[in-house]
Amino acid sequence: MNEPIRLVVFSDYLCPWCYNAAVRLSELKQSYGDQVRIHWRAFPIIPDQQPGRRATEKTRQGRQRVGAEEPRALFVPPELETALPSSSVPALTAAKCAQRQGDAAFERFHHGLFVAHFRDNLDISRPDVLRNLARDCGLDLERFQHDYAAGDAYQEVLHDCAEGTAWFGVSALPTVIFDEKLSLVGAVPAERYRWMVDWIHAGQPGGVIPLADVAGGEASGQSTVTNRPVAS
Repeated sequence: MNEPIRLVVFSDYLCPWCYNAAVRLSELKQSYGDQVRIHWRAFPIIPDQQPGRRATEKTRQGRQRVGAEEPRALFVPPELETALPSSSVPALTAAKCAQRQGDAAFERFHHGLFVAHFRDNLDISRPDVLRNLARDCGLDLERFQHDYAAGDAYQEVLHDCAEGTAWFGVSALPTVIFDEKLSLVGAVPAERYRWMVDWIHAGQPGGVIPLADVAGGEASGQSTVTNRPVAS
């Protein structure tokens, strides 16, 4: 039996393309089961603090465009002047805390963060929003708050970001690394993920990745990441 293929996904809960990718990767996991292992890594689009961010018409149009590419992702364009998260780091840190409570707890919270931001238009950089979501997802709230305050989860976010930049050369999201060898950047069609997994399981026949003719060779939706230090 083949070893499970390890997918390392660099992602951010403020990235709409990452939401589309999360939906497609969830489908991949359901289809392949134990043949794949998906590990989510933090890579903040907004690593510092940018208070006062508000939804604009450009925000609304962008969400509509991204949502049109993946109907299963739950996008509701925010009203104009809706408060937007001031930083990526709180949600990514909270997800690390959820991960400490097991895979099932993490999956609920992981999905819940995307829905809270892109469907419910909640400010997922606010501590009260994150606490309420943790409670609604059935997490141990006392443990969640303790782990968040302890600082280790935040350090994991810093480590993920540093390793993504230095080791994997991440510059756009989502980035999916297959067995630490090959990567797909952007919210690629679900078929690309499946073809990559099948090709690796088949022993990488011919040494050529069979993706050249997919989607006419056009670039997939992605969020470019600027190189800035993570807020401390």
